Amino acid sequence: MAIKLKVRNLVTQLDVIAKTLTTSKMAGNYKSAYKGSGLEFEGFRKYIFEDDSSLIDWKASVRTNELLVKEFREERNLNIYFLFDVSNSMIFGSGDKLKTQYGAELIASIAYASILNDDSVGLGMFTDKIVAGFKPTPGENQYYFLLGALTNQKLYGGNFDINVALNFVLEFLEQGSILVIISDFIGLKEGWEKNFKAACNKFDVITMMVRDIRDKELPTDVGDVVIESPYGKEKLSIHSKSVNKRYMESVKQQEAQLEDFFKRAGSEFLNLRTDKDFVNPLIEMFKKRELKFR
Repeated sequence: MAIKLKVRNLVTQLDVIAKTLTTSKMAGNYKSAYKGSGLEFEGFRKYIFEDDSSLIDWKASVRTNELLVKEFREERNLNIYFLFDVSNSMIFGSGDKLKTQYGAELIASIAYASILNDDSVGLGMFTDKIVAGFKPTPGENQYYFLLGALTNQKLYGGNFDINVALNFVLEFLEQGSILVIISDFIGLKEGWEKNFKAACNKFDVITMMVRDIRDKELPTDVGDVVIESPYGKEKLSIHSKSVNKRYMESVKQQEAQLEDFFKRAGSEFLNLRTDKDFVNPLIEMFKKRELKFR
């Protein structure tokens, strides 16, 4: 049976979600966290209570006898590119949202914040091939092109090979771009680490692992259950309660190893769950980036 993404009214929903989130505190944190590669000094202005005290220019303040902060203008805007895993394992959800729906909302929200700041946004949707690709472009039209792709049922489903996606961006994406990878990272094939490290050397990589609660633990209020591989015909009958502890320990270890690798490779990392809101983790990440690049 074909796997289909439930996308009833999703274009409107994504638009509303993105605009709601990015008119809140999230948009301000985005702006401070992502800055262009070069800043040009524009002048001084009076310090206000909301300013970071580290921005005060003490020499200028002494000369004028009032607190002054420097203001800078970004020399160029950012390129932000999303690599979105839309393979079979992402078309799963034990709760209100499929992992693909959660990922699409995540992309729409960040993309909208980016467009508000005149940044260029692009999108690559992949399985074991690239099923859609948009080069980074600024403007509201690009945002709606992305929403159109994110809600296109025909683009979802298939096998998984992140090497294909990484090779794709390594060939064309401008060096120094921000690369955001959204996937559950289930079904990784041998050799992907080399391409991931190459991407981290060329881009500012942010890795967002999106998983369902059932990716982490099995239901214990049922008897025998049948589990099936998302990429093959293999099926297995198990007694979930008796194997759940080992399953949870194995997943926890695997996720810890992935997180350690991503960070050592130079990527930022977010571990997200579809039954938990992504706004607060994003804001926390924005705050850390602001401190890191200040």
